Amino acid sequence: MAYDLVIRDGTLVDGTGRPAFQGDVAVSGDRIVAVGHVDGHGHETIDAEGRVVSPGFVDVHTHLDAQVAWTRSRRRRAGTASRRSCSATVA
Repeated sequence: MAYDLVIRDGTLVDGTGRPAFQGDVAVSGDRIVAVGHVDGHGHETIDAEGRVVSPGFVDVHTHLDAQVAWTRSRRRRAGTASRRSCSATVA
């Protein structure tokens, strides 16, 4: 099977609580369609050997830690980080 993207031989952390494991991730369109051992090839392939891959995770870290201490009116004026396009990094 051909995928749009295959990320090969990464250390996968899948968020289930099980230990990290070596494997692949396949993407078709905007969906992760396989995690583990992926048969087939991708139109694009990334060699992730020696790197951690965490499929499906969104990094919500915003560098706006001070917002916790802001007053209610100041938070309303500033808006949320997600409305300001600063909340996620997809790699």
